[in-house]
Amino acid sequence: MPWNPWIQIEPDDTTNEAAKQLFKKTRNAMTGDISDLTRLTSLTPRVAERIDDLCTAVYRDAGFTPREKEILALVTSSLIGCVH
Repeated sequence: MPWNPWIQIEPDDTTNEAAKQLFKKTRNAMTGDISDLTRLTSLTPRVAERIDDLCTAVYRDAGFTPREKEILALVTSSLIGCVH
């Protein structure tokens, strides 16, 4: 049985200019990937961009060591019940 997604997202080749700009801004420079969170919120590009800005501010700009970042991710994931 094929997998049928139930959450609508903007495709990579979208014609939505705001989503195109979002994907361009948030694409991982090393891998070329777009994060799952950005994809999940891609139908609302303004919201997705603000979420990405928050993640950047907390995860990259806050001055945490790599170990502290992993601990923060682990605690946050366990608090919200994330299994990913």
